[in-house]
Amino acid sequence: MKIAITTVGSRGDIQPFIALGLGLKKAGYEVSIITAKNEEDFVRNYGLDFYALDVNIQELMEGNSDVQEMTKSSSPLKFVTSHLKGSKSLKSMMIKTQSEIWEACQDADLIVYHPGMPIGYFIAQINNKKSVLLNPFPVVATKDYPSILFYSFPRWGRTFNLLTHIIFYKVFWALAKSAIVAFWNQKNLKKLNFKTSPIQQQIKSGRPVINAYSPLTFQPSREWGNNVQTVGSLIIENESNFTPTKELVEFIKNGEAPIFIGFGSMKDIRSFTKTFEILSEAVNKTKQRAVIGLGWTKNNFNGTVPENIFLIENVPFTWLFPQMKLLVHHGGAGTTAAGLIAGKPTIIIPHIADQPAWGLRVFELGVGSKPITKKNLSVDNLSKAILFALQPKIISAANQLGQIMKLDNGNKKAVDIIHKYMTEN
Repeated sequence: MKIAITTVGSRGDIQPFIALGLGLKKAGYEVSIITAKNEEDFVRNYGLDFYALDVNIQELMEGNSDVQEMTKSSSPLKFVTSHLKGSKSLKSMMIKTQSEIWEACQDADLIVYHPGMPIGYFIAQINNKKSVLLNPFPVVATKDYPSILFYSFPRWGRTFNLLTHIIFYKVFWALAKSAIVAFWNQKNLKKLNFKTSPIQQQIKSGRPVINAYSPLTFQPSREWGNNVQTVGSLIIENESNFTPTKELVEFIKNGEAPIFIGFGSMKDIRSFTKTFEILSEAVNKTKQRAVIGLGWTKNNFNGTVPENIFLIENVPFTWLFPQMKLLVHHGGAGTTAAGLIAGKPTIIIPHIADQPAWGLRVFELGVGSKPITKKNLSVDNLSKAILFALQPKIISAANQLGQIMKLDNGNKKAVDIIHKYMTEN
C-alpha cells in the first residue's frame, strides 16, 4: 500500500516525517516524501522515494522580501499577519504548490500531512482515501493551556485558553485557504467544506491525529477523543551514512565539552556578522568553548573564527547533541525535541511561529533559561542565560527529562497507529 507524506519547512521540520517514513517503510509500506525540491538529496539519503515540489525554501528565505519580512519579528501574530499580506507572486507560487501536491497524492492509499499543508485532508476526502494529521507542534484545542500563538501571553483562565485555540484554527487556516480554494476552483473539483479549518475537520472526523511531541512538553488533554494521540517525538535513530570530520571530533575531545549554538534556517544575511560577534563574546565571557552551526548562513560568513569556536554546516543532532554541554538555538520543534531527548540544558532564541512557545516551555520545565528574543540578543543577556542554564539543578533536570523522553518510543507508536488505521475496514 502506498503512503504519501506531505511536509513543509526546513530540515528540522522535515526530519520527523522522514523518521515516520522510515518506520512505515520498514513495516512494508511504499512511502513517498513530498516536500521542497532543495531537500531531495537529504530525503533520498535515507532511501525514501521523493516527490519534489517546485519551490526552494532556502532560496525563499534568502531572496524573497515577503518571507524575510515574516522572519523579522519573533511575535507569532506578526508572522501570521506578514504571511497574509504576502505578494501576488508568493500567492501564485502557493497555488502552484497545491497543484503539485494534488498530483503527487493521486496514487496514495493514505495521505499523512503536516498542519501547514492541509490540502492533504481535502485530497483524501474527495478521492475517498485515508488521511492522518501529524503535528510536530500543538494544534489541538484544549482549555488546559493557550494555543502556541498565544502561549507567551498572560494566563487568563480556561475559557481564554479555548478562545486562543479557536482563533488559531481560523488564523492558521487563513494562511493556506486562499491558495487551496483557488486551485480547487481552477481544477473545477467538487465543492467541499472550506469554511471550517481542515485541522478541526480531521479531529471531528475520527481520523487519526498524531501529536509528534512528548506528552511531557505539552500534556494530552482529557477533552480529546481517542483518535488524538500524543506519541512522543519522531527521531531519526540511525545516521549510518554520516561520518564526522576528523577536525570536529578532535575539537570536541580536546577540552571541556562545548556549547552548541545554531539557528538552522533562521537567517538574516545583513546581521549575521554582528550576531556572530555577540555569540563569540558571550562564549569568551563565560569561559566556554562552542560549536556553531552555520545552517543556511554558511555562504554568507567570512569572519575570523577564534580558537575556542568550531564552525559546522550540517551535522545530525542525534550524533552531535549528546556530546555538548549546553544548547543554544532558535527553538524549532525538531531541534528542541532532539536537544531535550539528549538531556541537555537549553537556551532558545526564538525567531518566528511556534518557537516562542517552545522557548517558554523549556523554562517552565526547569531545563533551561528564559527565552531571549532576537531583538534582545546581546553579550550580557546571552552570558547571563548561559550561566543560568549551567547551574547544577538545571543540568540535572535536563538529564532527567531526557531519560524519560527516550522512553516515549514515538516512532513505533506512530507507525502502530497508522498500521491499525490502514488495516481497518
